[in-house]
Amino acid sequence: MAEKYDLVVIGSGMGGLSSAALAVKKGYKTLVLENLGQVGGRYSTFEVDGCKCLTGACVIHYSGWVPKVFKEVGLKMELRDAQEVFYNVQGEEFPVPLENRVTALFDICNRVGAASGKATKIGAGLVKEVGSKKLSGMFGRAVMDPKQLGGLTLKEWLMQYTDDPVAHGLFDSLAIGWVVAHSYEIPASEYFNFMATMKGMNDIGLSPQGNKYNMEMLAGFVKNGNSDIWLGSPATKINIKNKQAASVVCKKEGGEEVEIECKAIISNCGPTLTAQLADQVDYSDDYLSDMRVKLRPIPTIMMHVASNEKLAMAGGEHGMELVSGTRRIMCAVPLTNTCPELAPKDTFLYHFVGMPKSTLTPMDPEEEIRQCMADLRDLYPRFDNVAKVISIEARNCDDNLNYGRSWQAAPYQMPRETPIKNLWCVGDGNQSRGYVGTSGCAEGAFKAVDALKKIVKPSN
Repeated sequence: MAEKYDLVVIGSGMGGLSSAALAVKKGYKTLVLENLGQVGGRYSTFEVDGCKCLTGACVIHYSGWVPKVFKEVGLKMELRDAQEVFYNVQGEEFPVPLENRVTALFDICNRVGAASGKATKIGAGLVKEVGSKKLSGMFGRAVMDPKQLGGLTLKEWLMQYTDDPVAHGLFDSLAIGWVVAHSYEIPASEYFNFMATMKGMNDIGLSPQGNKYNMEMLAGFVKNGNSDIWLGSPATKINIKNKQAASVVCKKEGGEEVEIECKAIISNCGPTLTAQLADQVDYSDDYLSDMRVKLRPIPTIMMHVASNEKLAMAGGEHGMELVSGTRRIMCAVPLTNTCPELAPKDTFLYHFVGMPKSTLTPMDPEEEIRQCMADLRDLYPRFDNVAKVISIEARNCDDNLNYGRSWQAAPYQMPRETPIKNLWCVGDGNQSRGYVGTSGCAEGAFKAVDALKKIVKPSN
């Protein structure tokens, strides 16, 4: 006999576990199915040599949707301020103020040019053209009417004002860091929309005990609410009856397949895999073709480095550093500057992000890792003497746990509603315009549970 729940959630990533917690809060008997042996999906933690390595996003926006989920269910997320941002230009670190970070970038470009004897006069020209007021206007137009900015990529927009390679290198790092696409790939309107909606990185924090700790708090809330989480239990089929989600089949704890009857399903495994689980029954050709065109998996290299000496932000600042002019490394996060608990005493733990030259095509993982290592040695000449890479995750386009399964911009997202009644998708690939990453996943959970409440009543 099939087991019965009000709601089955497939996947315990940020979108799935947030959906489950919010649904339990509303009285729905919920079952979460997780393929892995721990909760969190891509937003989790694993240990190497006593270091707690963070998977997925390192930082969380205090004003974003993730803390709102915790507050809604009566939990307090553990975060520690990590708001300082540096730009690394030609090996020199420049602190960036919380306000006017983009215009500060232009000033840095001008200083670098002056120091090299090749002053670009960006400070006199570009800032005048693209000062705070004009940038604010662009943010507003991007939100209200993105067509006003035309079809320019971010790089093309910047080319109107300068061809300075330092400026372009930093804007590329910003684009990768915020919307997970190169400046020469992403529409300028989407970048400005994100900056307007998420306010850049002005209010971010790190999890002192690792990402998994906070996710386990959410999981505990679910399990204490007359609901269940089955780990190591991959969903194998979504059954449809009369064009409505009816049940889910899974391998319970890796054993035999069991069927779970339910009133609704929220899937956090991505639109493509969700459609495959449903055998694409009653899926329209338009939806399927839209899915093939819009969803853009991103090849990414995520590295953790343990060092005996401080590398990036060696002054102990709390935050992150965006790097310009390298082969692949775009971002460095000195985790133990903010959270020394993440590594043994006298060990400095760093998280580095590398991106191939194109986010649109598969990468050669071995070559990309070689390029990342060359960058680390250039950035830190003593690297081989004082540091070692303790983890490398080179996730290609076809990796099911890829860190950016779709461009984080509205034209490349699918709706949360599927062609199947009472079946919603949350997570990357289903985010609202202007919201990205973990915050976008949590916002999607709120929207999916709101939709659930309108058409499905809890059994209790």
